[in-house]
Amino acid sequence: MVVKDSVITDLNNRVKHTMAVYKWLYSISMVLHSIVICLLCYISSSQLVNITGTVLFHLGMAWTDAVVVASMTGFIYLPVILMWAFSRGNTLLTWVKVICFTGITLVTAWLAGALV
Repeated sequence: MVVKDSVITDLNNRVKHTMAVYKWLYSISMVLHSIVICLLCYISSSQLVNITGTVLFHLGMAWTDAVVVASMTGFIYLPVILMWAFSRGNTLLTWVKVICFTGITLVTAWLAGALV
């Protein structure tokens, strides 16, 4: 029989408290993970839109038409990048890949002269 203030009861309460803290930390980390991945994907998408507009303009399309077409492709880029990012299994590997992809789009936009 377990007494109310026994060592076993105290240990059981500590374990329950520790598990609650871990669940809370896990929830917070997943929310932060989602926010950061969404922001990085948005940056990548916006730079892809800039690159698309610049490339279309250099291929001979009128600037206004290039901007309109590039803006429309942005509605395709963002969902595709988000689905790709959230379909990854490993969180650390996802961060590395999304950060690298964002860096590549920033460098490409800079090289294309579209970085604003």
